[in-house]
Amino acid sequence: MQVVYLDQNAASFLAKASPDTIWREIRDALAAGFHDRKLICPLPFEGVMETAPMPLEQRQSIQSLFWELSEGVAFESFTEMSNKLTLALIRPTPDWSPWVMWKPVIWAEMESAAQKVESDWKAGKERMTERMNAFVPSANVEQMTEQELFHAVAAQRSCWIYSDLDCLHAGRIMGNSLNCPWPIQFLVSANLSPAEIEALKRAVQNHGWAKIPIHAFEILLGARWEYDSIRGGAASYEPNDEIDRKRASIALSYADVFITEGGIADLCRRAKVNDFCRTLVLSVRNPGKVLETVRGIT
Repeated sequence: MQVVYLDQNAASFLAKASPDTIWREIRDALAAGFHDRKLICPLPFEGVMETAPMPLEQRQSIQSLFWELSEGVAFESFTEMSNKLTLALIRPTPDWSPWVMWKPVIWAEMESAAQKVESDWKAGKERMTERMNAFVPSANVEQMTEQELFHAVAAQRSCWIYSDLDCLHAGRIMGNSLNCPWPIQFLVSANLSPAEIEALKRAVQNHGWAKIPIHAFEILLGARWEYDSIRGGAASYEPNDEIDRKRASIALSYADVFITEGGIADLCRRAKVNDFCRTLVLSVRNPGKVLETVRGIT
């Protein structure tokens, strides 16, 4: 069974597809493929976040779409995957998978939950904007090649995690002392011993954290965006860009087909992601190719 990742753009086109349109043909082909157990379209958690601010009717239509195409199988969020895979560097979990189960009434009809997700999503975007506004690029970044940018970002992220682990070991995890509070909060809940913290620091230092696929792809896409931006070939930064790259990183790590908006599809092409994975990336700008691919699966 092939895994097809539908981003928010693709899901919206499919959910509102009118009869006698190509997106209705695509939806019917996906439904037939799932019925015959040839493909599945798990619900992306990041899609739930973006759907939450929508009116109830739109939330229900997207919820119905994913129930039709997955019957409750969903991707874990990027943050949950990252936390668990980071811990797995020292506590291997052979039975881990990127999937969780959901029920069709769990989110679309729950106004209070939708409002909370919308509030959290808005706050998250504000934090991203603040961080980017405060960001000061390296003095020699304009001279870096794309590969050098990738390694520089990977080293920076690893240093952040390493520093946070030092704080965890020393018991200094309150206030604004952490670069990346979410993984540290998760590790606190996992009750790491001092020896495990030291082991995890060694794993991070030896590039183990940066080599986790979802981290590597997120860094790769970010480095390519930065490379293009320096040369005037990328749109200005928007908070959604980070979510889009995380979504793409999950798809490139765990899906066979990724149907996404044109900008992300083009970024994946420029970043040459297929040098590192077999995921077929398709743009919603070319629904004919999407339909051809889906029919090829079914």
